[in-house]
Amino acid sequence: MSNILITFLILWLLYKESLSFRFKVFSTDSVSVTLGSDVMLPCILSPEMSGENMEIRWFKIQYQPYVHLYENRKDDYTAQKPEFTNRTELLKENITRGVFPLLIRNVTAQDSGEYHCYVESSNHHGRAKVQLNVNERRLPVTARNTYSHFLVICASIILIFFVCICLLLKCLGDLQNKHVKLQSKYEDVLAAQAKLSNGKPHTEASYNSPV
Repeated sequence: MSNILITFLILWLLYKESLSFRFKVFSTDSVSVTLGSDVMLPCILSPEMSGENMEIRWFKIQYQPYVHLYENRKDDYTAQKPEFTNRTELLKENITRGVFPLLIRNVTAQDSGEYHCYVESSNHHGRAKVQLNVNERRLPVTARNTYSHFLVICASIILIFFVCICLLLKCLGDLQNKHVKLQSKYEDVLAAQAKLSNGKPHTEASYNSPV
């Protein structure tokens, strides 16, 4: 009977010890970032334990090639996806507490999607996922207001310039009409003077003729 109790006790201790090595991996549901910025994707172990001797693999759809891999206490870039070259870093300041977020620099539109944080120890493994949303870059409110004011000023200048051109063309047209009228009057005056000049000698001849 005592042997059975001892065996049961040993098995219970082994079971409790195995439970002490079990963990769960957590992240957040989603992270949003502006195009061209840097972003941090969280990954946390619970209960709190060191991840220094674990494999930590970040990947998207495929397990390999991966986004980032930490294995044998160092980063491994041998099978990293080419588009993430020199843009990822596993932050290890709190890795002994089970906290190791992934930093992605200079985020592109193609980086958006679902990411998986896979963690494996010698006797257990777990995984969490997080959705990365990449938003287009937007101008600050002050910059947008300044740009709007600039557009309004430019539009006003163009409108004023157009009105001035129209007024100038109208003035030129009026001057041309006046010039035509003056020229016509001048020609009428010349014609009248010519008639007067032609009529004077005839009148004098009639006046001096004998009766």
